[in-house]
This record gives sequence, structure tokens and C-alpha cells, in this order.
Amino acid sequence: MPIIPDPLLSAYTPHFHPGIVFITLTGVRGERIFARAETAHLLRSVLREVRQKIGFAMHAWVVLPEHSHLLLHPSAEGGADEIVRRVRLRYEKDYAQLMGSPAEMVVWEQRFTVEAVKEEIEFAQRMDTIHYDPVRHGLVTRPEEWVQSSYAAWVERGLYKLGWGWSEPERLVKKR
Repeated sequence: MPIIPDPLLSAYTPHFHPGIVFITLTGVRGERIFARAETAHLLRSVLREVRQKIGFAMHAWVVLPEHSHLLLHPSAEGGADEIVRRVRLRYEKDYAQLMGSPAEMVVWEQRFTVEAVKEEIEFAQRMDTIHYDPVRHGLVTRPEEWVQSSYAAWVERGLYKLGWGWSEPERLVKKR
């Protein structure tokens, strides 16, 4: 039994909208392209830039050393594939510059996943997955210890209570 139970499904309801997608971006051959604070910050910066240009709502995110999960709602201007295309191109260019390479570098796995989130329960599971992932991967013991995540913002908004995720959330146990 978790220390703090999962939020009720109704707590997620105001944040769920049709059209939300769950995206996973992975470093080529599992390389740890976000392992340094600068490279994780770079991804967040690129996401902000792309969001300003084509618009999308970011609901949740986590940046782990070798992959990132995003839960977002694309605007009419750009679908999920266009968002991913722009993020990947800009990140590759800026990453090469940050690493001191004179040419662009291949940093992404060719394939990426974009999954439609069709129901509120799936939205809740994806939110919980994103925020618990650093613990699942053994990077920290508590979600609030991982700063490259939207978890703190959701605690501040009242969705999660501090202490959630100190043990595996029930919603994720049932998902397996």
C-alpha cells in the first residue's frame, strides 16, 4: 500500500482534453544525451522555442539521461509529428554546438513514439508514469528529488500530495 494514495481520477479530469498525446524521445543507441544538466536544459529550451512557434500545451514532462517523455496537446498549426520533427532538428543543431562539434550530430533514435491518449484513466496513468519514471529507473528514491520533471509544478497545483511516489503508485501497479 502506497504511503500517499494516487489522486482520484476526478482530480485529473479538468486537465484532460481530447487530442493529447504521449511522446517518447530516445537518444541514439540508448546514449545518455540528457545526462548533463546543460543538455537536459537544452531540451527544455528547445521545447519552449518550438511551443512559441507552432503552439502546443505541455501537460507533463520528464527528462531522464537517455530518454524523455512528454504529455502534450498539439495545436491546429502543428501536429505531434511536426512538433517532434522541429524539436529533434533544433536539438541536434544546438547539441552539436554545445559539444563543440563543427557539424550536426546524430543524437536521436530514428524511431520515436507518439501515442494518442483517448481516455481520462489513460491520461492519469501517463501523468503518473512521467512523474514516477525517475524512481522506476533508480535515479532517485522520491519523485521530488528529480528536478528535470513537471512533478513539482503538479504538487504546487494540488494534483499530487508530497509523499506520492515514495512507493510504487497503485495506478501503475495495476497497469502491468
